[in-house]
Amino acid sequence: MSNSPYVRSAFAQAALELATPLVRSTLIRDKDFREEYGFSADAVLSFGNYGVSIQRSELFVAIRALLSERQQFDVEDKEGRKWRIRKIGAEGDLPTFRMARAKQRLILPNFCVLSPDRRTRLRALDEAAADVNLPAGASDRWRDVLSRRALEDAEFDEYHRDLRETPAHVAVTIQGEIQDGKSSISSLVPHSRRYFERLVGKYDGSRTVRDYASGGAKEHFGQLSAWCPYEGFLFSLFLSSHASLTAEISVEKLGDDDLVNAFNFLEENGDRISQLGGIEVGLRILPSRPAIAPVLERLVGCIRDDNVDLPMSSFSIFSTLYIFVDGELSRTRVFATEPPFYRRLAALSQAALVHRQLVNTDVDWDQFSEWALEHRAGQFYHQSLADMRVQPRWQPDFAAASQMKAEFFGRIMIAANNYKKNITSNALASIVLETGPGSLHVLSDFFQPYLPGPLEGDEESQNILPPDMAETIKVQLAADEVGPSSFIALVNSSLIFRVGQDQAKLAAKALKFGNYRLTNVGDRSQLLAVLNGLGLVAAATRSHELADKLRIMVRRYMRDAQYALSVSEAVGICVVAGASRTHLNDWRDFVGDWLNELAFGDLTGNDGEVLYKHLRYLCHVVPELWVSCGRADAALMAYNAR
Repeated sequence: MSNSPYVRSAFAQAALELATPLVRSTLIRDKDFREEYGFSADAVLSFGNYGVSIQRSELFVAIRALLSERQQFDVEDKEGRKWRIRKIGAEGDLPTFRMARAKQRLILPNFCVLSPDRRTRLRALDEAAADVNLPAGASDRWRDVLSRRALEDAEFDEYHRDLRETPAHVAVTIQGEIQDGKSSISSLVPHSRRYFERLVGKYDGSRTVRDYASGGAKEHFGQLSAWCPYEGFLFSLFLSSHASLTAEISVEKLGDDDLVNAFNFLEENGDRISQLGGIEVGLRILPSRPAIAPVLERLVGCIRDDNVDLPMSSFSIFSTLYIFVDGELSRTRVFATEPPFYRRLAALSQAALVHRQLVNTDVDWDQFSEWALEHRAGQFYHQSLADMRVQPRWQPDFAAASQMKAEFFGRIMIAANNYKKNITSNALASIVLETGPGSLHVLSDFFQPYLPGPLEGDEESQNILPPDMAETIKVQLAADEVGPSSFIALVNSSLIFRVGQDQAKLAAKALKFGNYRLTNVGDRSQLLAVLNGLGLVAAATRSHELADKLRIMVRRYMRDAQYALSVSEAVGICVVAGASRTHLNDWRDFVGDWLNELAFGDLTGNDGEVLYKHLRYLCHVVPELWVSCGRADAALMAYNAR
């Protein structure tokens, strides 16, 4: 085989044509790859909604000429139409360019990094980097290049990609698309790890969100504050999904007027999660910044009075956005190797960023919500179930708007109690500390505000099981008849208190004693509540025994004439109970064996298609599951092909 450059280039070209679009574009952007195989990269630049496309190389020839001596330059677009480009701009400003044809006028983006003048290039970099908060490392890299020379054509694309992959730029892009009445998944959820590291900070190896708060997040907050105290504070609040994170947000560099303006912004234009963070920060700093007291009270009122039963509820919007973003991050596997808390932090923060752009807009929310959930709710659900192996105390149902509101209530009440001495306003105290009409305490359910949040499902409950509750659990599980009432105290307690292996063993024993059947079942919803609840107990206590006994019970009820469980219901219970196994291989074998049993069981109707969809989702989320699910996959493909 010839090793000539021509042959090597031809083989590389053939290989690129067979590659996926993502692989192909990644290789073409790589300068070393292009040089090794003799490729030259060119592109077609399109300008917004104007329907104008020009070959990049031709446009850049014109721009470079104008940045030198020329006053105007003519180019042709892809349709063969001639455009005249002129340099415009006031004296002392960076050069800008206008492209004109007949009565059409287009203002071009900033091309000053192509300038032959070193000072112009560096000034353009400094202004662009400051606008979008380009991190120091990236800025220094471009400064090193621009100090020596102008950018090459292909470098220009990477330079602007670097600027685009910043939260400040993405926020502007989303806002512009909303105003234009269109958007895309890739705009709402960038497919870039670099972008999310700039949104929430780089993952630093922390095991829990509390560790990350005092490490990577604290460093990130410091960088945001150094960039711009006002904007940095508002961007920091996107990370308000856990109290340990808001505890690290500093306002030392913010003057009193700017701080009040920031809180007023949160009231008028803030997303729900930033409003919660503002309340927690505000309660902490209240003695030294009393001017925020009135708006702090109004922010609490905004959260309290949000009716989650209404379609335009901010909690409903945020819940949908979180499910959508987390589902997309799961699909792209951007954070497949990090603990779930970090991916969820990224998802919650991005949902908050998108939510903030939606405030006070006339978006057709019903249509958007339907579209978002249709595209990513399934991915989110299966990812959240699989996450329970390492975060067993948080389940996907907790992403509901009602539970999110309850969690916010809980965090506000905890913060108010922690900073009780700071609250001197009677009006604020009546809402967050007291138990009168309109207070958070009165409006809260008994235990919902104290359920774990999405970032703390790996934390063991700090609430010790009270002796009287332990006795109630024991008495109920020892009853002569095993029915739904036998497990009420156990299931409810497992969500709030630290339930142990002893209680799980009693439950497993009760299931066996009742011959894996329940007496006095009112309806299917009651049966499902018990089965799902026992799955959660098995997960929280890491009880293999209870999970195994529960599997037998599910097997029986799938064949029950009155309460037959669906395939989807069985899969949900299976994966939740699978969280009783902490080691990946053990989890893989338990879940895989159960899915195989379902695949080779008595399938009817569209059961095969439904089960196959569940299987594919789970194997995408956890590829290791293919090891134990190969037979199920083959069986379902054959069954569905009949």
